[in-house]
Amino acid sequence: MVKMLTTTRDSAIRLIMVLSLLATLALVSPTRPSSAIDPSGQSVEEQVDALLAQMSLRQKVGQLFMVSIGGSQLTEQQLAFLSTYQPGAIVLSLQNLQGRSPESITRFTNELQVTSLNNTSIPLLIAVDQEGGRVRRLEEGFTAFPEPSILGATADPQIAVRIGDAMASEINAVGFNMNLAPVVDLHTRADMLNPYRVLNHRTLSQDPQIVGELAGGMTQGMANAGVVSVLKHYPGHSPTADDSHAQVAAVNLDEATWRSTNLRAFAVAIEGGAQAVMVGHLYYPAIEPVENLPASLSPVMISILRDELGFEGIVMTDALEMGGIVTAYSFPHAALMALQAGVDIVAMGPNANFEDQQRAMDYVYLAAQNGSLPIARVDESVRRVLRIKIAYGLMAWTPLEPETAAARIARDTSHEAITAMFEAGITVVRDDEKMLPLLPDDDVAIIYPVGKPAIQEVCSQYLPEAVFQGYSFEPYDWEFGAARAAANQADTVVVIAENIGWNIEQANFVAGLPTEKMIYVSLWKPYEWEAVAAIDPDTPGFVAAYSTREEAQVALCRVLAGAVPARGRLPMALEGWYELGHGITYPAR
Repeated sequence: MVKMLTTTRDSAIRLIMVLSLLATLALVSPTRPSSAIDPSGQSVEEQVDALLAQMSLRQKVGQLFMVSIGGSQLTEQQLAFLSTYQPGAIVLSLQNLQGRSPESITRFTNELQVTSLNNTSIPLLIAVDQEGGRVRRLEEGFTAFPEPSILGATADPQIAVRIGDAMASEINAVGFNMNLAPVVDLHTRADMLNPYRVLNHRTLSQDPQIVGELAGGMTQGMANAGVVSVLKHYPGHSPTADDSHAQVAAVNLDEATWRSTNLRAFAVAIEGGAQAVMVGHLYYPAIEPVENLPASLSPVMISILRDELGFEGIVMTDALEMGGIVTAYSFPHAALMALQAGVDIVAMGPNANFEDQQRAMDYVYLAAQNGSLPIARVDESVRRVLRIKIAYGLMAWTPLEPETAAARIARDTSHEAITAMFEAGITVVRDDEKMLPLLPDDDVAIIYPVGKPAIQEVCSQYLPEAVFQGYSFEPYDWEFGAARAAANQADTVVVIAENIGWNIEQANFVAGLPTEKMIYVSLWKPYEWEAVAAIDPDTPGFVAAYSTREEAQVALCRVLAGAVPARGRLPMALEGWYELGHGITYPAR
């Protein structure tokens, strides 16, 4: 077993060795899951036994922590911390990644892995938050995957597999082997109105079965690309008006409702092959007997996950530095409580300083020495962590070539997967006059935002006789006159806008057009129907495209023209109008 580093001088020497090693290694493929038998003929359990027998107590405790560090380069202080405490996992956040190229990120993850191997011979789980939509940490050179609700509108697990594979392939190409995604929390209307915007657009659907199936599909896709996905935030963040970043979030569901909704979504996702689950700082008074005890520290909640759902993978906490913990507990106390409750990995969070992380790891180490955290409990969790690392091929880790990192990121593949997702998810919610699909010779006026040129470029290919009229974000008077003239002369008017619920100028613009022959297309959520209905509840057509992205614009034109079938379904109910799962379908022409 490799000895621990004990001085910063040794750390600096090791860093020089790391850089020298990386400079001499050739291109290798990103890590992908391996078979259960290694070349020596050992099974996973035999490999775990052999590793566990070699590990010191400090190294075992290290495997139970996901640490964070600041900056984009390893300092001597950070090398000393990693060498002394030998964590099993690390999460990189915006402060580590923002503005960095794929090549630079690859050098960083390589350096982290070699540092870990020099210390313990066991590679790190290197995690990132890459959900899609507004939660993404990798930007320059990476695909911006859309908000998850469009995947919910497809209700198609195979598309979820494809999206998970594409997303994970990109992050694995630069050295990440764990993604803190997908979100398994259920969508509620309250999320859209929550001032903290904790979930908002991050959820897949309101339907627990669909959420579980899609999350399971994404898990499979990520595994195909060599990345461990993490379901979050068990036992379900919705519905709550609280933000667990600021305080313990209370979820006031009765037990029967919780089991049929939030818990059901996690159960289905786990059946789909999930290997890791993140537990949120969420308090369920109907289930938790200890007042205000968050699920992340709760033996009751962890036992339901283990015993009732049969989950044997890694259970990890949400970031320990969040208000849901630090307002009531110290870092060391919370870390020990989580592990005593049955958690396998304690996540420290991007804003946790070295002192807090060291105190927590020292406290757990002493608890393991004095028996307040039994060695059997430590070994149980270390075994789960090692199993994942072996199953995903980390023990055979070799560095990636930084100079070819950008070429490994298959953005074309991601673009194709996203376009296919929009084609399957764009939802025809209303078509009272049977105007869809539009025919090539239809007399149609398409009124669209001038800042979305792909609409005219693509739709004109399928609808050559259509008249196109653009308008500005805040429409000018002359644009209104031109749009109204075009609309009055057409048999059908397609009006495309982003969110007239808050853009009053565009709402007035739409209200001045002939709504009696209008197909309104929302480049936002289906909730925009409420704004359309406020103008004219008899508007005969409504289509939800879920996004302003170019892929959504392209798919929209194909769906409107019947080049692809209409098959999207509402991932949330429009109360008083349309039920969850509603959608008008038609085949491709």
